[in-house]
Amino acid sequence: MKAVTVLDLQELLADVAPAESRILYGVSWEDYVEFSKATLNKTNLELTYNRGVLKVNMGQGFRHENLSRFLNSLITTVSLILRVRIISAGSMTLTSSRIRKDADPDESYYIQNAHRASFKQELFDDETDTPPDLVIEIDETHKSDDKFEIYAAFGIKEFWLYDAEVLRIFELSETGEYLLSENSLALPILTATVLTEFLSRSQREDQFKVLTDFQKWLQENK
Repeated sequence: MKAVTVLDLQELLADVAPAESRILYGVSWEDYVEFSKATLNKTNLELTYNRGVLKVNMGQGFRHENLSRFLNSLITTVSLILRVRIISAGSMTLTSSRIRKDADPDESYYIQNAHRASFKQELFDDETDTPPDLVIEIDETHKSDDKFEIYAAFGIKEFWLYDAEVLRIFELSETGEYLLSENSLALPILTATVLTEFLSRSQREDQFKVLTDFQKWLQENK
């Protein structure tokens, strides 16, 4: 198999249209690092690297971003109503030369380790920084099947995946695999069923009303 060069990667980037994805095989970690540095300021670009495979996703649609932001609103509401300290890291790039993996979650949070969240300006450093406690992926135009292995390698305890109108919660087991769970590990009051319900409502009802209903539900169930 012909090795993929940085020039190949740059040509690939010019060929990817909005909401499209490309996959390249045989990409060295060193070339990937150089390429990712060159595209650091491209906010509409999502890169995933694992075992020499590079996936490039170009942009997301309104529904994807709306779902992602609404989920963030739900988690912020939990923080305020239940007085839980939650630090949002957004789509902070998780990269590691140690395990040679890289991914950009749609949302990520420090909850159990909120007190250890890094507020420095540099990129995430796998050798010194604690990974987020929770990562979230919204699968609208691109699938996140490859993220399970990556997030497990980082030791991220909880992974929420919204796909096909359903939110599923996965908890990292002692064997290093993600197993389905009905309740959130970090925020036990939240279940996959409840989150799916409010996310579904957010796409067909006034979102302000849905948020106020969620706030009322929290107050009644805390």
